[in-house]
Amino acid sequence: MVKEYALAIDWAACCGCLSCSVACKQEHDLPVGPQWVTVYCNAPQIIEGKPQLRYTVTHCMHCREPKCMAACPESAISRRADGVVLIDASMCNGCRMCMEACPFGVIQFDESRGIAQKCDLCVDRLDKGRPPACAAACVSHCIYAGEVAEVARKVGKSKLLLWYKA
Repeated sequence: MVKEYALAIDWAACCGCLSCSVACKQEHDLPVGPQWVTVYCNAPQIIEGKPQLRYTVTHCMHCREPKCMAACPESAISRRADGVVLIDASMCNGCRMCMEACPFGVIQFDESRGIAQKCDLCVDRLDKGRPPACAAACVSHCIYAGEVAEVARKVGKSKLLLWYKA
């Protein structure tokens, strides 16, 4: 049986340091502009009686039934047996239909190359048994990556199911 991979983030533990985003850009040699992992600072909130900042981290969710894949007229997007959703740059025609279809708004467009791009879960690292660059670099240890069952144990099944059903 093929292992399926998952990536989940405990937003309450995120300190907003951007190490995940920087590690991703370095790993994939991304130019200025595109970010496959983006960290947003939310407005201050009162949590447990104290003002606090929370951060939202966005990345490709590697959906079980990717809407981006269904929308691609060139079949440039595929889902591997292990759950990793990939864009084949050589097949992408730059129509951006995948970007419109993505419910999370995480697909980026590389203007210089005229193609769509997104988080690939550091598939080269995964294939070597290493964690994605974002998870390896996270100073708050709030990014959980690995087999679905392993991530579920770490973050709690209810959180993972919300992510995994996307």
